[in-house]
Amino acid sequence: MKKIKDFYIKSIAVLLVVLSVSCKKTLETLPQDTIDASVALTTTAGVRASLANIYSTMKGESFYGNRFIGLGDALADNGQATNKSGRYINEVRNISGAHFNHWSGAYIAINRVNIVLEALPGIGDASDAQKTAWEGELKFLRALYHFDLVRTYAYIPGAAVASVDKGGVPLILKATTTAGDALNIVAPRATREAVYAAIYADLDEATVKAPALGAGANAKAFATKEAALALYSRVALYNKDFAKVVSVSNTLITSRGSTLLNPSNYVAGFSTKENPESLFEITYGIESESLGVNVSLQTLFTTLKARAASPKNDQVETNAEPKYPTSETAGFGDLVPTNDLLTALGITAPGNGLFTLAANAGATMITSRSNDIRNRLFEVGSVRRGNVFVECTKFLGRNGFVNTDNVPVLRIAEAYLNRAEAYAEPGAQQNVVLALADVNTIRVARGLTPAVGLTGTALMDEIMLQRRLEFAFEGHRFFDFKRKALNIPKPTTGTTVNFDSFVILPGIPVADIDASKGTLIQNQGY
Repeated sequence: MKKIKDFYIKSIAVLLVVLSVSCKKTLETLPQDTIDASVALTTTAGVRASLANIYSTMKGESFYGNRFIGLGDALADNGQATNKSGRYINEVRNISGAHFNHWSGAYIAINRVNIVLEALPGIGDASDAQKTAWEGELKFLRALYHFDLVRTYAYIPGAAVASVDKGGVPLILKATTTAGDALNIVAPRATREAVYAAIYADLDEATVKAPALGAGANAKAFATKEAALALYSRVALYNKDFAKVVSVSNTLITSRGSTLLNPSNYVAGFSTKENPESLFEITYGIESESLGVNVSLQTLFTTLKARAASPKNDQVETNAEPKYPTSETAGFGDLVPTNDLLTALGITAPGNGLFTLAANAGATMITSRSNDIRNRLFEVGSVRRGNVFVECTKFLGRNGFVNTDNVPVLRIAEAYLNRAEAYAEPGAQQNVVLALADVNTIRVARGLTPAVGLTGTALMDEIMLQRRLEFAFEGHRFFDFKRKALNIPKPTTGTTVNFDSFVILPGIPVADIDASKGTLIQNQGY
């Protein structure tokens, strides 16, 4: 892995000093290549600064700052490209190479985790309790990075194309700490089973050692027991370990189930700095952390600056005020819902969710909405970028600055739907009554009436529908198709991406493949 090795060697050259200094409240970081030699990994300050950089990686464009969220809908059936800036055109068409690209960044972060873990015993100014809490935090982060690698660059357990299956991803559990190690260690792809086992082991520790989720400012920006349980629920679902899904979800829901939003506060929850349902968020706490008008999720999904307060939000307005002040620069709204998704959400929007301003100025674009409160997070966009679409408004400057919205990675609603799916699957844990109860908990919380009498395929279809509606434009949809080994319908083009197509998996960076001299095996088609 040439890029990763180069980074390691640079780190070694400065004797593993921390890459930047940051206070934990804001996670403000220096650029990744900046070296602050005044803070070494022998002090509490050094550990906190290192942790800040590990978290900061997740904020980048390749991770949760843009592509890891956007691609989850673009590669599936939820998103269509507007061609307002030329971005995401190939992604929505599932063109080879237009895919996830967080490989190198994730392994750099994993090595940072390993370096800090191995340094913890020598931190002289920290108590044993603090070291234990840090260990839990770091194990959560390593689990999340490994999981986001294995679910992306490898097939998911029980859903593989055997003829082209190359196994899992490199499993890195030991720090590269010397130049010799950096030059000589070349990690092959571990088996999928080994990677999931290592993730389980890390989460077993994180659920015990990480601190409990508190109520303080930015508490959800850091790994906690509750975040570890939520991630464990997701990982076990992908691993088709349904008994484990039920077990960890039970613990989490008992602890945090009361935070599930309802129709009266659901939309407001997406307007607050930290979503009340969130268990772990990627935070952009200050204006300087903004990824800007060309990268952020706000600009990717919408042309708006703030949520509309009047009924006119269903109309194409010739003047976008007061939704978008003239003094602000509008986002692009490059990725918007397909009409298929809008229909599923209970939104009637003629014209495939698109209105041409010249022909429809002042027209009602959304002609009706169902009682599903989730559809209130989809509004008619601004006229400032030309053609007008219905857009997702989950990321709208709630931190007080444009393009700095927090990104919810784990929410309590997911635990209910994970458990519902696990209960619906065959096995000793199967209980269709409880599965339907969990589905109805979500339905009622979103303004719908309870479903009645669903079993078998109809029950599973309803669970998957609720997942689609609940997590639209939060990066889940593609992975739900992938873990179910399903073909992906593309409603905008009327085509289908078959599960056995090589474009289901992204390519591993060619530089890393070449540097491995045959040890690291590339995915089929690249």
